[in-house]
Amino acid sequence: MDVSLLKRQSENAEHAEKAGNAELAKAYREIIPLLRGFRSFRVSGFFRVFRVMFPILLITAIYAQGQSNEKELLPDRLGENWKSDSPARVLDTERLSSRPDADVLREYGTQRVISRVYTDGKIKSSVEVFELNLIPNAYGLFTLNRGQLPPTRREFYQGRYVVRISNTAANATPDQQIFEALKPNLTGGEGELPSLPLHLPETDKIAGSEKYVLGPTAFSALKTSGELKEAINFGDGVEVTAADYRNGGGQMSLIIVEYFTPQMASDGHARIQDVFNALPQTDKERRILKRVGNYVIAMSPVRDKAAAENIAGQIKYQKKIYWAGRKFTDIPLEFRPADPLATEESMRTVKVMVRSFYWMGAMILSALLVGLFTGVSLFRWKRYRRRKLGTDDLFSDAGGTVRLNLDDYLLSDTPQIKQIGEGDNR
Repeated sequence: MDVSLLKRQSENAEHAEKAGNAELAKAYREIIPLLRGFRSFRVSGFFRVFRVMFPILLITAIYAQGQSNEKELLPDRLGENWKSDSPARVLDTERLSSRPDADVLREYGTQRVISRVYTDGKIKSSVEVFELNLIPNAYGLFTLNRGQLPPTRREFYQGRYVVRISNTAANATPDQQIFEALKPNLTGGEGELPSLPLHLPETDKIAGSEKYVLGPTAFSALKTSGELKEAINFGDGVEVTAADYRNGGGQMSLIIVEYFTPQMASDGHARIQDVFNALPQTDKERRILKRVGNYVIAMSPVRDKAAAENIAGQIKYQKKIYWAGRKFTDIPLEFRPADPLATEESMRTVKVMVRSFYWMGAMILSALLVGLFTGVSLFRWKRYRRRKLGTDDLFSDAGGTVRLNLDDYLLSDTPQIKQIGEGDNR
């Protein structure tokens, strides 16, 4: 019985995953280890029933928790005009590979993508909510496509969420009302925006062109700096910010690469210099490369060198202190900053547990009420039948069955027993 139940839960997980229901598949996969533990649990009949019912109740609670989270982020209605046209679809980290931008989403720490289609009766809008692990990562993902979106698409970010709204109509502009209606649901995620983009000079900068890059795939999407992709090792925790500037009647790109240590900055500067040295002479003259502290600054294509040098001279390196260690607890307690991510994860865990036990309690209470109602109804029905047959005043300790009483006959002093087929008495 346990083995068959375990197999059924595994098959249910596969079917749920194929059907696109990530939350239900996750619930089934989380319960399978518990089922394996229950297989060795040998107790009374009551606990055997509990052993079967507990996983079912827990699966339902986990699934209800996931559904409630999706409902909170993308409810059935948005504002006064927009109503959902389809159920919410969820892609977790394991299923992001189905998207063409999966590599970029992983670089920015995307945890899941929730999408849903809404309509106001005339226009349909597809809403995607990207849930990331950190606020700086959400800002970086938002900046990556900024300024390159078609008229029918808009993106917003709030905390650690990025919202993408796309209209199906060719000439329709996404409604700001949708994002405003979603804002109250996009909560959680403490922290500050990354400080590196704040070091971009404001002189001649094109507004809205700032980018914050955390990986090679996103870096290769930059128009004029993709050639440096192989020279920058993002595996060492490198951060990059970029922006476009007006220069000599044209436009140039400025990137700042931040390294953790001076040694890493020296190595990075040398690698980028090697890339520039391999270019033709005409291309070399249109590039500027310099190092400021742990920053490596690259500018191209430069048309007015004096103006470009003036912009680069405004960049000041801000020193940072990094504690050596692999864990957050390696930092001495007196210097340890608050860990907002750990606090947020703890709160989410507590909410999941509270809601899970809430749904489990509701189901157990419902089962008790249904059982009580069924028992009382059955008792009343039997009483009604006995009254109708006129046997309500008779008592039967055999549950209402017919009992043949031979005690008085067999236990008498002179019992008379007659065998079938014989005419004499014995």
